[in-house]
Amino acid sequence: MHFRLTILCILATCNIGAKAQNVAIKTNMLYDVLGVASLGVETATSKHSSFSLSGTYNPLKYSGAKWKNFSLQLEHRHWFHRTFTGPFVSVNVCYGGFNLDKLHLGGLYGKHRQGHFLGGGIGGGYSIILSPRCNIDFSIDLDVIRCRYDRFREGSIPYLEGRFSSTEVLPIGTGISFVYIIK
Repeated sequence: MHFRLTILCILATCNIGAKAQNVAIKTNMLYDVLGVASLGVETATSKHSSFSLSGTYNPLKYSGAKWKNFSLQLEHRHWFHRTFTGPFVSVNVCYGGFNLDKLHLGGLYGKHRQGHFLGGGIGGGYSIILSPRCNIDFSIDLDVIRCRYDRFREGSIPYLEGRFSSTEVLPIGTGISFVYIIK
């Protein structure tokens, strides 16, 4: 999975014809703290716009509970000052998969869910310059996500209860990201 994400990031920057000083690599530190690895590449396409491709991946189990997931998010940002600086608004599309088991949160108790999601949303944020190459991005996104999943009953003999779908509003792209600008 890491290899595929790396290849996608490289292709995203090559297809736009980016110059080195217009490319940034970023990681969402909020996801990282939760144990969900995140990596993204952002490319300036003009003085006031950029495109980014970000991904997350969590292959781990936590003391018998499973919260495995992956996601990819393609985002376009409009910068009000200049690219990689100050306030911005964004639109995005996202895709991902999940495998949740033995999580006793909210309505998940006693259920194992495995499936995929697709969605999109809007967001905004602010980028603070730390040095000529380093920034911190604060972003808030609201995404409408359509999920399709199989639900299994937990127990000594788990069984498939059925295939379900739902629509949720989630803050998929929200975060505090460390950004390294390549020069």
